[in-house]
Amino acid sequence: MTSNANVESVLITGTTSGIGRALLEHYVESEARVISVNRRRVPELESRYPSVRFECVDVRCAEDVHKLVRDLAASGQLPAVFILNAGINRTDNDDSFQLPVYREVIDTNLYGVLNFVQPLTELPAVHVRRHVVAISSMATYAGNPYGLGYTTSKKALTACFEVWAKMYAGTDLVFQQVMLGPVPTAMYTMADRFPAGMVGIRNLCSASLEATARAVARFALTRKRKLVYPLRAIPVYLAVRLGQSLVPGFFQGRKTLDGRARRAGSSPGPAR
Repeated sequence: MTSNANVESVLITGTTSGIGRALLEHYVESEARVISVNRRRVPELESRYPSVRFECVDVRCAEDVHKLVRDLAASGQLPAVFILNAGINRTDNDDSFQLPVYREVIDTNLYGVLNFVQPLTELPAVHVRRHVVAISSMATYAGNPYGLGYTTSKKALTACFEVWAKMYAGTDLVFQQVMLGPVPTAMYTMADRFPAGMVGIRNLCSASLEATARAVARFALTRKRKLVYPLRAIPVYLAVRLGQSLVPGFFQGRKTLDGRARRAGSSPGPAR
């Protein structure tokens, strides 16, 4: 049994692939009681892990999420750890700003987490700690010029959890967030749009899915407010921030994905 065996129960959102899938596998191996929450059913996943309770809930729907949390509480099955991992990344800021796509990302990445937080804060306090872990990103600090909704959602999520971690300190609710660097998920492939010279560096700073799952599971055993992982990615994000502040147009998406200037023609003169 792994070192995480003392976590008796965990709820994980977005387990069909990527980090969520790795977390599901980790906790199953640890013999924890796992509740998996996904927007759609995945028969292959359900047949492979018969011990897991699979719930088909769209995290963007507040009513459905609230009902799930309240039903779990009423039946005495509310888990000790909530890992709110479900998230998407979309190109919403290329030739033009795509508001519907931006809204879809915000609804999933931000409100998909907040929809769990509201009912949890409304439940009566208990004598058992309950950990609420949001999977955020180092993109909070550097940004993705093409996935504007992703960056915005993660920045907002970070702000919320920083406030809640302080507000609920010493109570039964422990608010924690994981600031992830490069991890090979479906969203990770969008990073192939990074400047060519950064791809090799990005790969060197990546963490495997399995190692990430173990790190997140260990973190959820603590009262720490923030986990930055992997640490070796921090210099890359700091370098991007420095480049953005010193070099006009550095990694700012001044060109579209096909290499054309975002706004053709000369700059207009001052307004009169």
